[in-house]
Amino acid sequence: MNSETEYIAEGRIFHGFVPRAMGTKLDLIAVGAEAAAAEALWTAFCAELSALEAALNRFDPRSEVARFNAAEAKAGFPLSPAVQRLLDLSREFWFRTEGLFDVTRGHGMDLEEAGATLDFGGIAKGYALALLRDRLAGAGIASAFVNFGDSAILGLGTHPYGDCWKVSLPNPYSGSQVAEFSLKDRALSVSGNTPGYTGHIIDPRTGRANVERKLVAVTGPDPLEAEVLSTALMLADKGQRLRLRRAFPGCESEIYTV
Repeated sequence: MNSETEYIAEGRIFHGFVPRAMGTKLDLIAVGAEAAAAEALWTAFCAELSALEAALNRFDPRSEVARFNAAEAKAGFPLSPAVQRLLDLSREFWFRTEGLFDVTRGHGMDLEEAGATLDFGGIAKGYALALLRDRLAGAGIASAFVNFGDSAILGLGTHPYGDCWKVSLPNPYSGSQVAEFSLKDRALSVSGNTPGYTGHIIDPRTGRANVERKLVAVTGPDPLEAEVLSTALMLADKGQRLRLRRAFPGCESEIYTV
């Protein structure tokens, strides 16, 4: 995995950048870190992210998920600890979202059902952010900002010149600002449709793509929960939205018509 780094001694600011990971880019700004420690953390995380992407990419026939999807007998297919962990988490989220979040693409987490396949696209970036958050905490870095493709964002501690990390949410159709978020030890996940990327969120109950012009923004302490909830809220009706918000008590959410 290609990456770039920069260290600013004044302020002890580390910047790591991956131009292409999981179909998008990733930026990290870590404040108050020693150069060697930050480089070591970044190198270890990039290796972890690269391995995760290689395992989860269902479009790569060599990946673990693609081989699992192609297997006729899935019951005995050996899954790596990382993929098994994601599958276990996804099963929990399937229950919590009343089936609106389903990595088996409409098969109710039943991998023995004919046609069942795995797609971790709605959880992978949040999972990667959670891994990076834990590495930052383990290294004693309390202030950091991570932007994973503008849709999965993490703000830890404070900006060097402020009391939080400010994030603007633009309207993808007009360019105007929809909202601004102040992140301090919070994650932000944004799901929705854009002019160039519509219909990628599939309702597992019907198999139909959501094509509504709306954005869902979720903030919460856990980037994994925020990503799952933002996806589920794109598909939920009014009653389900109320229940979902109760099922994810640490999260706050807004739905914007754009």
